[in-house]
Amino acid sequence: MKKLLFAFAAMIVWTACGNKQAAVPTEGNEASDKVAFEVAKNYFFKNDQEIPASPKITTAEEFGKLFGMATTIGEDGKPTEIDFTKQFVLAIVLPVTNLATEITPNRLEEKGDTLFYFYNAKVGEAQSYSTQPISLIILDKKYADKQIVMVNEQVKDYYAAVERYLAEQIAGYYAKGEYSVPVYQEVAVNDSDSTDIRIWGDFWVYNYKQEGDTLKCVSGGSHPGLMHVCQIGENFYVSDFEQVEDGSRFLPSAKLIFGEYFEAFQIHHSDGDEHETLRHDVLRAFVRDHKLSATKY
Repeated sequence: MKKLLFAFAAMIVWTACGNKQAAVPTEGNEASDKVAFEVAKNYFFKNDQEIPASPKITTAEEFGKLFGMATTIGEDGKPTEIDFTKQFVLAIVLPVTNLATEITPNRLEEKGDTLFYFYNAKVGEAQSYSTQPISLIILDKKYADKQIVMVNEQVKDYYAAVERYLAEQIAGYYAKGEYSVPVYQEVAVNDSDSTDIRIWGDFWVYNYKQEGDTLKCVSGGSHPGLMHVCQIGENFYVSDFEQVEDGSRFLPSAKLIFGEYFEAFQIHHSDGDEHETLRHDVLRAFVRDHKLSATKY
């Protein structure tokens, strides 16, 4: 049965975290250095490949498996040359979408054994066609053994970090749609430590295609567990995600991860009406924010 998106007046309001600061690669903390990089142009992500779990690509064989050359006419039409004997690549690959998406690399900062990659990924209004947004940057191979931390500078609170993680890291494992919409039922939050903000919840991802005035769900699923979020300056990113296991390991792993919040999780997880109301409200906000023409789902 189709359901109207605008049947209710209720909207979701999520509270952002406070102003606690994590150790960051800026003045007054452990020394950090800017790292030079080059943007690689005229490549595309092959549509028969899964989005890589790690942004780091260190061999020509791995790169060639994932990316193709998009040569065009003109002086700047050739793909940027990459010498994997001396260089490696950091790749941002997002799920296929009809939403106008622009990825902009901003800076890389080295701090100890970690490289912090600061970038913007702006998501706009719906387009009449689908694209797979990517961004590739080339670094000196001397940094290849560093841990990579990706920081989207558009993300200004920890709930936004969770939403971006679900839409960008989890949605790509399901059948492709036009729009990825994360929905989650929060069970508990502990934000006393800004270097490890913990959010227990029942996290869902839905991929939709629009047919006429209706958003049709083509794929998705539930990923209950514990999100670990780190604050760095004014930005937030998911540093780890402990997921409840499937099958016979579901209850034992849920008890282990949720601990004292296990009973609360069971109540939320088994309440289909609560989840459906939440999904309705999130979809309604998504349609409004991205100016879609859909009125039903």
